[in-house]
Amino acid sequence: MRVKVKKPILVAGLGISFLLWLGETLHEQVIAIGEWGVLSLMAIGTGVWWLQKKQPKKSVYQILSPLTITEVNQAISDGKKILTIVKQENPKSNKLDLEIQLEKLPEKLNDQVICLGLVSTYNTKKSSLKLLLGQARNFKQIEWLEQNDFENVNQKIDLILFLITTDLTESQWQFIQQSHQNHQRCLIVLNQLEQYNLEEQEIIVQQIKQRVQTLIPPDDVIGINSTPKTLKVRQYKEDNSYQEWTETKSPHISPLVKRIESILSQEREQLIWGKVWREAQEIKQQGKQVLNQIRRDRALPMMEKYQWIAAAAAFANPVSSLDLLATAAINAQMVVDLSSIYQQKFTLSQGQTVAATIGKLMIKLGLVELSTHAISSLLKSNAITYVAGGATQAISAAYLTRVAGLSLVEYFQEQEINANSHQTIDLDKLSTKIKQVFEQTKRTEILQGFVKQTLPQLS
Repeated sequence: MRVKVKKPILVAGLGISFLLWLGETLHEQVIAIGEWGVLSLMAIGTGVWWLQKKQPKKSVYQILSPLTITEVNQAISDGKKILTIVKQENPKSNKLDLEIQLEKLPEKLNDQVICLGLVSTYNTKKSSLKLLLGQARNFKQIEWLEQNDFENVNQKIDLILFLITTDLTESQWQFIQQSHQNHQRCLIVLNQLEQYNLEEQEIIVQQIKQRVQTLIPPDDVIGINSTPKTLKVRQYKEDNSYQEWTETKSPHISPLVKRIESILSQEREQLIWGKVWREAQEIKQQGKQVLNQIRRDRALPMMEKYQWIAAAAAFANPVSSLDLLATAAINAQMVVDLSSIYQQKFTLSQGQTVAATIGKLMIKLGLVELSTHAISSLLKSNAITYVAGGATQAISAAYLTRVAGLSLVEYFQEQEINANSHQTIDLDKLSTKIKQVFEQTKRTEILQGFVKQTLPQLS
Protein backbone atom coordinates (compact mmCIF):
# COMPACT_ATOMS: atom_id res chain seq x y z
CA MET A 1 0.00 0.00 0.00
CA ARG A 2 1.35 3.42 -0.95
CA VAL A 3 0.34 6.37 1.15
CA LYS A 4 1.71 9.84 0.43
CA VAL A 5 2.52 11.73 3.61
CA LYS A 6 2.78 15.46 3.04
CA LYS A 7 2.13 16.73 6.56
CA PRO A 8 5.30 17.61 8.55
CA ILE A 9 3.95 16.34 11.83
CA LEU A 10 3.36 12.92 10.29
CA VAL A 11 6.92 12.75 9.00
CA ALA A 12 8.26 13.81 12.39
CA GLY A 13 6.15 11.25 14.24
CA LEU A 14 7.14 8.38 11.97
CA GLY A 15 10.79 9.46 12.12
CA ILE A 16 10.80 9.45 15.89
CA SER A 17 9.18 6.02 15.83
CA PHE A 18 11.97 4.70 13.58
CA LEU A 19 14.74 6.19 15.77
CA LEU A 20 13.22 4.62 18.84
CA TRP A 21 13.18 1.28 17.00
CA LEU A 22 16.97 1.59 16.57
CA GLY A 23 17.28 2.28 20.25
CA GLU A 24 15.20 -0.79 20.96
CA THR A 25 17.67 -3.06 19.17
CA LEU A 26 20.41 -1.82 21.56
CA HIS A 27 18.35 -1.81 24.74
CA GLU A 28 15.93 -4.70 24.45
CA GLN A 29 15.80 -5.34 28.17
CA VAL A 30 15.00 -1.71 29.00
CA ILE A 31 12.30 -1.58 26.40
CA ALA A 32 10.88 -4.87 27.66
CA ILE A 33 10.44 -3.29 31.07
CA GLY A 34 8.74 -0.34 29.37
CA GLU A 35 6.39 -2.73 27.60
CA TRP A 36 5.39 -4.27 30.91
CA GLY A 37 4.77 -0.73 32.17
CA VAL A 38 2.45 -0.03 29.24
CA LEU A 39 0.61 -3.29 29.84
CA SER A 40 0.24 -2.39 33.51
CA LEU A 41 -1.20 0.98 32.56
CA MET A 42 -3.63 -0.78 30.24
CA ALA A 43 -4.73 -3.14 33.02
CA ILE A 44 -5.20 -0.25 35.45
CA GLY A 45 -7.07 1.68 32.78
CA THR A 46 -9.45 -1.22 32.25
CA GLY A 47 -10.23 -1.23 35.98
CA VAL A 48 -10.81 2.53 36.03
CA TRP A 49 -13.05 2.29 32.96
CA TRP A 50 -15.13 -0.44 34.65
CA LEU A 51 -15.47 1.59 37.83
CA GLN A 52 -16.49 4.69 35.89
CA LYS A 53 -19.29 2.75 34.21
CA LYS A 54 -20.69 2.07 37.69
CA GLN A 55 -20.83 5.75 38.64
CA PRO A 56 -24.35 7.28 38.64
CA LYS A 57 -25.06 9.83 35.94
CA LYS A 58 -25.26 13.45 37.01
CA SER A 59 -28.34 15.51 36.24
CA VAL A 60 -28.02 17.54 33.06
CA TYR A 61 -30.60 20.09 34.17
CA GLN A 62 -29.99 23.46 35.76
CA ILE A 63 -32.13 26.23 37.17
CA LEU A 64 -32.78 28.93 34.58
CA SER A 65 -33.58 32.59 35.12
CA PRO A 66 -36.65 34.05 33.38
CA LEU A 67 -36.10 34.90 29.74
CA THR A 68 -35.24 38.42 28.69
CA ILE A 69 -36.04 40.03 25.36
CA THR A 70 -32.28 40.26 24.77
CA GLU A 71 -31.98 36.46 25.00
CA VAL A 72 -34.89 36.00 22.61
CA ASN A 73 -33.34 38.34 20.05
CA GLN A 74 -29.99 36.59 20.50
CA ALA A 75 -31.61 33.22 19.73
CA ILE A 76 -33.02 34.67 16.50
CA SER A 77 -29.61 36.13 15.63
CA ASP A 78 -27.89 32.79 16.32
CA GLY A 79 -30.27 31.08 13.93
CA LYS A 80 -29.45 33.58 11.21
CA LYS A 81 -25.71 33.07 11.76
CA ILE A 82 -25.99 29.31 11.31
CA LEU A 83 -28.03 29.61 8.13
CA THR A 84 -25.42 32.06 6.81
CA ILE A 85 -22.64 29.55 7.53
CA VAL A 86 -24.65 26.80 5.80
CA LYS A 87 -24.80 28.97 2.67
CA GLN A 88 -21.07 29.68 2.87
CA GLU A 89 -20.06 26.04 3.22
CA ASN A 90 -22.57 24.65 0.74
CA PRO A 91 -24.17 27.23 -1.58
CA LYS A 92 -26.36 24.48 -3.07
CA SER A 93 -28.12 23.93 0.27
CA ASN A 94 -31.45 25.75 -0.01
CA LYS A 95 -32.94 26.59 3.38
CA LEU A 96 -35.21 29.42 2.28
CA ASP A 97 -38.09 28.01 4.36
CA LEU A 98 -36.06 28.34 7.57
CA GLU A 99 -34.99 31.86 6.63
CA ILE A 100 -38.61 32.89 6.11
CA GLN A 101 -39.60 31.42 9.49
CA LEU A 102 -36.81 33.34 11.19
CA GLU A 103 -37.84 36.61 9.55
CA LYS A 104 -41.37 36.21 10.93
CA LEU A 105 -40.31 35.60 14.53
CA PRO A 106 -39.97 39.28 15.58
CA GLU A 107 -43.59 39.82 14.51
CA LYS A 108 -44.71 36.99 16.78
CA LEU A 109 -43.45 38.92 19.80
CA ASN A 110 -46.60 41.03 19.44
CA ASP A 111 -48.91 38.00 19.27
CA GLN A 112 -51.05 37.71 22.42
CA VAL A 113 -52.48 34.22 21.81
CA ILE A 114 -51.36 31.68 24.42
CA CYS A 115 -51.44 27.93 23.93
CA LEU A 116 -52.54 25.94 26.98
CA GLY A 117 -51.69 22.26 26.92
CA LEU A 118 -53.35 19.50 28.91
CA VAL A 119 -50.59 16.94 29.26
CA SER A 120 -50.95 13.70 31.14
CA THR A 121 -50.82 9.95 31.18
CA TYR A 122 -54.07 8.08 30.73
CA ASN A 123 -56.90 7.91 33.31
CA THR A 124 -56.48 11.46 34.60
CA LYS A 125 -59.94 12.72 33.53
CA LYS A 126 -58.39 15.14 31.05
CA SER A 127 -61.51 15.54 28.90
CA SER A 128 -63.74 16.53 31.79
CA LEU A 129 -61.20 19.07 33.00
CA LYS A 130 -60.87 20.61 29.53
CA LEU A 131 -64.66 20.97 29.35
CA LEU A 132 -64.77 22.73 32.72
CA LEU A 133 -61.88 25.03 31.88
CA GLY A 134 -63.46 25.84 28.53
CA GLN A 135 -66.49 27.19 30.41
CA ALA A 136 -64.34 29.68 32.34
CA ARG A 137 -65.34 33.14 31.08
CA ASN A 138 -62.11 34.94 31.82
CA PHE A 139 -59.87 32.89 29.49
CA LYS A 140 -59.26 35.03 26.42
CA GLN A 141 -56.96 34.59 23.42
CA ILE A 142 -56.33 30.94 24.29
CA GLU A 143 -55.62 27.87 22.18
CA TRP A 144 -55.90 24.35 23.58
CA LEU A 145 -53.81 21.25 22.94
CA GLU A 146 -54.19 17.80 24.48
CA GLN A 147 -51.39 15.27 24.70
CA ASN A 148 -51.07 11.85 26.33
CA ASP A 149 -47.35 11.40 25.64
CA PHE A 150 -45.62 13.62 28.18
CA GLU A 151 -42.17 12.53 26.99
CA ASN A 152 -42.52 14.38 23.66
CA VAL A 153 -44.49 17.48 24.44
CA ASN A 154 -45.43 19.85 21.64
CA GLN A 155 -43.10 22.86 21.70
CA LYS A 156 -46.04 25.13 20.79
CA ILE A 157 -47.49 24.74 24.30
CA ASP A 158 -46.79 27.87 26.36
CA LEU A 159 -48.45 26.87 29.63
CA ILE A 160 -48.48 23.18 30.50
CA LEU A 161 -51.18 21.81 32.79
CA PHE A 162 -49.54 18.57 33.83
CA LEU A 163 -52.18 16.24 35.23
CA ILE A 164 -51.28 13.53 37.72
CA THR A 165 -53.35 11.43 40.12
CA THR A 166 -50.66 10.47 42.64
CA ASP A 167 -47.11 11.40 43.60
CA LEU A 168 -44.64 12.15 40.78
CA THR A 169 -42.73 9.32 39.12
CA GLU A 170 -39.09 9.78 38.17
CA SER A 171 -39.92 10.06 34.46
CA GLN A 172 -42.56 12.71 35.22
CA TRP A 173 -40.04 14.71 37.26
CA GLN A 174 -37.56 14.53 34.38
CA PHE A 175 -40.29 15.82 32.06
CA ILE A 176 -40.88 18.81 34.35
CA GLN A 177 -37.16 19.56 34.40
CA GLN A 178 -36.98 19.36 30.61
CA SER A 179 -39.96 21.69 30.29
CA HIS A 180 -38.14 24.15 32.52
CA GLN A 181 -35.10 24.00 30.22
CA ASN A 182 -37.39 24.76 27.26
CA HIS A 183 -38.89 27.78 29.05
CA GLN A 184 -42.31 26.14 29.07
CA ARG A 185 -44.36 27.23 32.09
CA CYS A 186 -45.71 24.22 33.97
CA LEU A 187 -48.52 23.81 36.52
CA ILE A 188 -48.68 20.49 38.35
CA VAL A 189 -52.33 19.54 38.73
CA LEU A 190 -53.16 16.72 41.13
CA ASN A 191 -56.55 15.54 39.88
CA GLN A 192 -59.15 13.22 41.45
CA LEU A 193 -58.36 14.30 44.99
CA GLU A 194 -61.66 12.78 46.14
CA GLN A 195 -60.05 9.34 46.13
CA TYR A 196 -58.04 10.39 49.20
CA ASN A 197 -59.16 11.56 52.62
CA LEU A 198 -58.27 15.11 53.71
CA GLU A 199 -55.11 14.08 55.56
CA GLU A 200 -53.82 12.05 52.59
CA GLN A 201 -54.56 14.93 50.22
CA GLU A 202 -52.46 17.32 52.27
CA ILE A 203 -49.57 14.85 52.55
CA ILE A 204 -49.42 14.14 48.80
CA VAL A 205 -49.62 17.81 47.81
CA GLN A 206 -46.88 18.75 50.28
CA GLN A 207 -44.66 15.90 49.06
CA ILE A 208 -44.96 17.12 45.48
CA LYS A 209 -44.32 20.75 46.46
CA GLN A 210 -41.19 19.77 48.36
CA ARG A 211 -39.86 17.64 45.52
CA VAL A 212 -40.25 20.29 42.82
CA GLN A 213 -39.49 23.38 44.92
CA THR A 214 -36.24 24.11 43.03
CA LEU A 215 -38.17 24.69 39.80
CA ILE A 216 -41.88 25.03 40.57
CA PRO A 217 -43.32 27.62 43.00
CA PRO A 218 -45.66 26.18 45.68
CA ASP A 219 -48.65 28.04 44.16
CA ASP A 220 -48.12 26.08 40.92
CA VAL A 221 -48.87 22.73 42.58
CA ILE A 222 -52.66 22.55 42.73
CA GLY A 223 -55.12 19.89 43.88
CA ILE A 224 -58.50 19.63 42.13
CA ASN A 225 -61.41 17.33 41.42
CA SER A 226 -62.63 17.56 37.81
CA THR A 227 -65.51 15.08 37.96
CA PRO A 228 -68.73 15.08 40.00
CA LYS A 229 -68.82 12.62 42.86
CA THR A 230 -71.95 10.84 44.05
CA LEU A 231 -72.24 10.49 47.84
CA LYS A 232 -74.70 8.39 49.83
CA VAL A 233 -76.07 10.35 52.78
CA ARG A 234 -77.77 8.66 55.76
CA GLN A 235 -79.69 10.67 58.42
CA TYR A 236 -80.70 8.99 61.69
CA LYS A 237 -83.81 9.92 63.69
CA GLU A 238 -84.42 9.72 67.46
CA ASP A 239 -86.07 6.30 67.14
CA ASN A 240 -82.90 4.99 65.38
CA SER A 241 -84.65 4.88 62.05
CA TYR A 242 -82.93 6.68 59.21
CA GLN A 243 -83.36 8.14 55.78
CA GLU A 244 -80.95 7.67 52.87
CA TRP A 245 -80.46 9.70 49.73
CA THR A 246 -77.70 10.54 47.30
CA GLU A 247 -76.04 13.87 46.76
CA THR A 248 -73.73 14.96 43.99
CA LYS A 249 -70.58 16.79 44.95
CA SER A 250 -69.69 19.31 42.27
CA PRO A 251 -66.25 19.39 40.64
CA HIS A 252 -63.76 21.63 42.38
CA ILE A 253 -61.33 23.39 40.02
CA SER A 254 -61.54 26.99 41.21
CA PRO A 255 -57.92 27.06 42.57
CA LEU A 256 -56.66 26.04 39.14
CA VAL A 257 -58.85 28.58 37.33
CA LYS A 258 -57.61 31.40 39.58
CA ARG A 259 -53.97 30.39 39.08
CA ILE A 260 -54.33 30.28 35.29
CA GLU A 261 -56.04 33.68 35.30
CA SER A 262 -53.23 35.14 37.41
CA ILE A 263 -50.52 33.79 35.09
CA LEU A 264 -52.30 34.97 31.94
CA SER A 265 -52.71 38.47 33.32
CA GLN A 266 -49.23 38.86 34.83
CA GLU A 267 -46.94 36.62 32.76
CA ARG A 268 -48.39 36.65 29.26
CA GLU A 269 -45.37 38.49 27.87
CA GLN A 270 -42.97 35.93 29.36
CA LEU A 271 -45.02 33.10 27.86
CA ILE A 272 -44.87 34.72 24.42
CA TRP A 273 -41.12 35.28 24.72
CA GLY A 274 -40.74 31.60 25.58
CA LYS A 275 -42.74 30.61 22.49
CA VAL A 276 -40.59 32.72 20.16
CA TRP A 277 -37.37 31.56 21.86
CA ARG A 278 -38.32 27.90 21.36
CA GLU A 279 -39.15 28.48 17.69
CA ALA A 280 -35.80 30.20 17.19
CA GLN A 281 -34.01 27.33 18.92
CA GLU A 282 -35.83 24.80 16.73
CA ILE A 283 -34.83 26.63 13.52
CA LYS A 284 -31.28 26.94 14.83
CA GLN A 285 -31.20 23.19 15.56
CA GLN A 286 -32.46 22.34 12.07
CA GLY A 287 -29.78 24.57 10.54
CA LYS A 288 -27.16 22.98 12.77
CA GLN A 289 -28.20 19.49 11.64
CA VAL A 290 -27.79 20.53 8.00
CA LEU A 291 -24.40 22.09 8.71
CA ASN A 292 -23.23 19.07 10.72
CA GLN A 293 -24.13 16.77 7.85
CA ILE A 294 -22.22 18.97 5.39
CA ARG A 295 -19.16 18.90 7.63
CA ARG A 296 -19.48 15.20 8.44
CA ASP A 297 -19.50 14.37 4.73
CA ARG A 298 -16.18 16.19 4.46
CA ALA A 299 -14.74 14.79 7.70
CA LEU A 300 -15.31 11.05 7.17
CA PRO A 301 -13.14 10.64 4.04
CA MET A 302 -10.36 12.61 5.72
CA MET A 303 -10.63 10.47 8.84
CA GLU A 304 -10.46 7.28 6.77
CA LYS A 305 -7.30 8.54 5.07
CA TYR A 306 -5.61 8.91 8.45
CA GLN A 307 -6.74 5.52 9.69
CA TRP A 308 -5.06 3.86 6.69
CA ILE A 309 -1.91 5.91 7.28
CA ALA A 310 -1.94 4.74 10.91
CA ALA A 311 -2.37 1.13 9.78
CA ALA A 312 0.54 1.39 7.36
CA ALA A 313 2.80 3.00 9.98
CA ALA A 314 2.01 0.36 12.60
CA PHE A 315 2.39 -2.51 10.12
CA ALA A 316 5.82 -1.26 9.02
CA ASN A 317 7.00 -0.61 12.57
CA PRO A 318 8.54 -3.74 14.16
CA VAL A 319 8.30 -2.31 17.69
CA SER A 320 4.84 -3.07 19.04
CA SER A 321 5.26 -0.88 22.11
CA LEU A 322 5.85 2.16 19.89
CA ASP A 323 2.71 1.82 17.79
CA LEU A 324 0.92 4.31 19.99
CA LEU A 325 3.66 6.88 19.37
CA ALA A 326 3.29 6.74 15.61
CA THR A 327 -0.50 6.69 15.92
CA ALA A 328 -0.40 9.75 18.18
CA ALA A 329 1.65 11.67 15.60
CA ILE A 330 -0.84 10.79 12.88
CA ASN A 331 -3.80 11.59 15.11
CA ALA A 332 -2.34 15.02 15.87
CA GLN A 333 -2.53 16.01 12.21
CA MET A 334 -6.00 14.49 11.96
CA VAL A 335 -7.11 16.62 14.91
CA VAL A 336 -5.83 19.77 13.19
CA ASP A 337 -7.60 18.94 9.92
CA LEU A 338 -10.87 18.00 11.61
CA SER A 339 -10.77 21.15 13.73
CA SER A 340 -10.42 23.17 10.54
CA ILE A 341 -13.55 21.56 9.08
CA TYR A 342 -15.51 22.42 12.24
CA GLN A 343 -14.06 25.95 12.42
CA GLN A 344 -12.19 25.27 15.67
CA LYS A 345 -8.84 26.00 13.98
CA PHE A 346 -6.36 24.23 16.24
CA THR A 347 -2.65 24.86 15.77
CA LEU A 348 -0.20 21.96 15.35
CA SER A 349 0.77 22.36 18.99
CA GLN A 350 -2.87 22.17 20.07
CA GLY A 351 -3.39 19.17 17.79
CA GLN A 352 -0.48 17.37 19.45
CA THR A 353 -1.89 18.14 22.89
CA VAL A 354 -5.37 16.93 21.98
CA ALA A 355 -4.01 13.77 20.31
CA ALA A 356 -1.88 13.00 23.38
CA THR A 357 -4.90 13.57 25.59
CA ILE A 358 -7.00 11.21 23.48
CA GLY A 359 -4.28 8.56 23.73
CA LYS A 360 -4.17 8.90 27.51
CA LEU A 361 -7.96 8.72 27.72
CA MET A 362 -7.98 5.55 25.63
CA ILE A 363 -5.39 3.92 27.89
CA LYS A 364 -7.19 5.11 31.00
CA LEU A 365 -10.50 3.73 29.71
CA GLY A 366 -8.87 0.42 28.79
CA LEU A 367 -9.82 0.77 25.11
CA VAL A 368 -6.34 -0.01 23.75
CA GLU A 369 -6.12 -3.39 25.43
CA LEU A 370 -9.77 -4.28 24.82
CA SER A 371 -9.68 -3.45 21.12
CA THR A 372 -6.32 -5.16 20.54
CA HIS A 373 -7.52 -8.33 22.24
CA ALA A 374 -10.79 -8.36 20.28
CA ILE A 375 -9.07 -7.79 16.93
CA SER A 376 -6.40 -10.40 17.68
CA SER A 377 -9.10 -12.95 18.50
CA LEU A 378 -10.93 -12.22 15.27
CA LEU A 379 -7.74 -12.65 13.23
CA LYS A 380 -6.75 -15.92 14.92
CA SER A 381 -10.25 -17.39 14.62
CA ASN A 382 -10.03 -17.26 10.84
CA ALA A 383 -7.02 -18.97 9.31
CA ILE A 384 -7.67 -17.39 5.93
CA THR A 385 -7.58 -13.81 7.19
CA TYR A 386 -4.90 -14.31 9.84
CA VAL A 387 -1.66 -12.52 8.99
CA ALA A 388 1.37 -12.92 11.21
CA GLY A 389 3.57 -10.06 12.37
CA GLY A 390 2.12 -6.59 12.69
CA ALA A 391 -1.41 -7.19 11.40
CA THR A 392 -2.97 -6.96 14.85
CA GLN A 393 -1.08 -3.78 15.68
CA ALA A 394 -1.88 -2.26 12.27
CA ILE A 395 -5.60 -2.97 12.45
CA SER A 396 -5.71 -1.82 16.08
CA ALA A 397 -3.97 1.45 15.16
CA ALA A 398 -6.44 2.03 12.32
CA TYR A 399 -9.38 1.18 14.57
CA LEU A 400 -8.25 3.46 17.41
CA THR A 401 -7.61 6.25 14.91
CA ARG A 402 -11.16 5.80 13.64
CA VAL A 403 -12.55 5.86 17.19
CA ALA A 404 -10.57 9.05 17.86
CA GLY A 405 -11.82 10.65 14.64
CA LEU A 406 -15.46 9.71 15.16
CA SER A 407 -15.28 10.90 18.77
CA LEU A 408 -13.97 14.28 17.66
CA VAL A 409 -16.65 14.55 14.98
CA GLU A 410 -19.37 13.76 17.54
CA TYR A 411 -17.80 16.20 20.00
CA PHE A 412 -17.47 19.05 17.49
CA GLN A 413 -21.06 18.55 16.30
CA GLU A 414 -22.40 19.38 19.75
CA GLN A 415 -20.41 22.58 20.16
CA GLU A 416 -21.88 26.00 19.60
CA ILE A 417 -21.35 27.01 15.98
CA ASN A 418 -19.64 30.28 15.16
CA ALA A 419 -17.94 31.50 12.03
CA ASN A 420 -14.61 31.85 13.83
CA SER A 421 -14.47 29.78 17.00
CA HIS A 422 -11.44 29.16 19.20
CA GLN A 423 -12.69 26.85 21.89
CA THR A 424 -10.78 24.61 24.27
CA ILE A 425 -11.51 20.91 24.50
CA ASP A 426 -13.80 19.82 27.34
CA LEU A 427 -12.03 16.62 28.42
CA ASP A 428 -15.02 15.22 30.30
CA LYS A 429 -17.28 15.57 27.26
CA LEU A 430 -14.59 14.20 24.94
CA SER A 431 -14.05 11.22 27.23
CA THR A 432 -17.79 10.55 27.18
CA LYS A 433 -17.81 10.66 23.37
CA ILE A 434 -14.85 8.25 23.17
CA LYS A 435 -16.68 5.77 25.40
CA GLN A 436 -19.89 6.13 23.39
CA VAL A 437 -18.16 5.62 20.02
CA PHE A 438 -16.22 2.64 21.36
CA GLU A 439 -19.42 1.04 22.67
CA GLN A 440 -21.08 1.59 19.28
CA THR A 441 -18.21 0.16 17.22
CA LYS A 442 -16.91 -2.70 19.39
CA ARG A 443 -19.63 -5.17 18.39
CA THR A 444 -18.25 -8.31 16.79
CA GLU A 445 -20.00 -7.86 13.44
CA ILE A 446 -18.71 -4.27 13.14
CA LEU A 447 -15.15 -5.28 14.05
CA GLN A 448 -15.28 -8.17 11.60
CA GLY A 449 -16.27 -5.79 8.82
CA PHE A 450 -13.51 -3.39 9.82
CA VAL A 451 -10.88 -6.16 9.83
CA LYS A 452 -11.94 -7.29 6.35
CA GLN A 453 -11.83 -3.71 5.12
CA THR A 454 -8.37 -3.05 6.59
CA LEU A 455 -6.49 -6.19 5.56
CA PRO A 456 -6.41 -5.31 1.83
CA GLN A 457 -4.86 -1.93 2.77
CA LEU A 458 -1.87 -3.77 4.27
CA SER A 459 -1.04 -5.81 1.17
